[in-house]
Amino acid sequence: MIQLSEPIKVWVFFENGTLKPHLFFWNKRQIKIEKINLVHTTKNGSSPAYHFSVSSRGNFYRLGFDLFTLKWFLEAVEEG
Repeated sequence: MIQLSEPIKVWVFFENGTLKPHLFFWNKRQIKIEKINLVHTTKNGSSPAYHFSVSSRGNFYRLGFDLFTLKWFLEAVEEG
């Protein structure tokens, strides 16, 4: 898996009080999330973040959402 820290744009749904990424834009591509495999949280100082391990068309991505800045980042990629 290639580690990154690239800002991205993400379309999300809020369902039953839960944040669910649906689609993100990276490298001039629109990538539809087929499955959310894992969600966890971290805290970097006073800034909490959500991390989503997702898959799309056999590829895997890790998205990060900073709750302080309200910005999304692509943290890691594994594409076949």
